[in-house]
Amino acid sequence: MESERLERDEVAAAMAARRELGSQYELEVAESLVDRVNAVIDARLAQSPARRHGPDWAQMSLGLGSLAMSIPLTALVVRQPGSTVPLLLVFALIAAVNLGYALSKITGRRGG
Repeated sequence: MESERLERDEVAAAMAARRELGSQYELEVAESLVDRVNAVIDARLAQSPARRHGPDWAQMSLGLGSLAMSIPLTALVVRQPGSTVPLLLVFALIAAVNLGYALSKITGRRGG
């Protein structure tokens, strides 16, 4: 009777059994229903792959590296007159690298 789904009829049958048997069997009926719900949950968990693998150290390193590189590059570019365009290019390059990594993770071309 291990199915992947708990039907509404099963819950209704448990409630009807509780009404018929009275309060002396209430705990047994409730335990039976809880066991059934747990079995359904366990079956669903067994079928679904684990979604959480822990922290993505490559992404964290890329983010921290981008931040670490943006500070001195910003300082170098801002010292020059007319630094708006080069400053935008620095941030566009950093954004492009981070976006490329994120897209490679989404499309599955990268392990992890």
